[in-house]
Amino acid sequence: MQLSRQIALALALTGMACGGAQAHQAGDWVVRFGAATVEPDVDSDAFAVAPLTGGTVDVDSDTQAGVTVTYMLKDWFGIELLAATPFEHDLYLEDTALGRTRIGETKHLPPTVLAQFSLPGYGRVRPYAGIGVNYTRFFSERIDDGVVSPLIGGADADLHLSNSWGLAAELGVDVALSEGWFLNLSAWKMDLDTEARLTVNGTTVDKVDVAIDPLVWMVGVGRAF
Repeated sequence: MQLSRQIALALALTGMACGGAQAHQAGDWVVRFGAATVEPDVDSDAFAVAPLTGGTVDVDSDTQAGVTVTYMLKDWFGIELLAATPFEHDLYLEDTALGRTRIGETKHLPPTVLAQFSLPGYGRVRPYAGIGVNYTRFFSERIDDGVVSPLIGGADADLHLSNSWGLAAELGVDVALSEGWFLNLSAWKMDLDTEARLTVNGTTVDKVDVAIDPLVWMVGVGRAF
């Protein structure tokens, strides 16, 4: 978060140092692309099955290539689609006895559609906000049997995460460069709830609710057509 605040300040100062610039207009396609980071804010229920009783699930961060495409229906209003290359996250078991143990990994795609509203700008700085819906699809979950199997007496274990629908909110800022090009900083807060299903030898033995609720932010460049 400290890095994102520093970047936001740098973009704002860049825009204040420059002259005015024309805002996006109705009929424009606005494409923004860059490095997108997912920072989960995890709150997990505890497993009830022994010997994992009391353990909770945690998820680490990841950075991938991100892109947004916005069609401006009005000078002040557009529809945005957020997409990215698949994010890959390490999964951890948090346990008072075992500590924080990496137990596997998963991938996900977070397509998000938002209604985007332009806010009053200053010089070359053009802020915007949005509200919409996120769909997160988890896939390629993998459990590290070398770590997990010994905990459950050598049995074959798997962990599956359910897909999620949730609300998403957005804040962003464009800082105009040359005609049609701009720097961009975007941030989204997403309501992402999943169910982690633990299976042993093919049988589901426990389910825990996991609220991931990530902050997603992207730094990059954009172009209006």
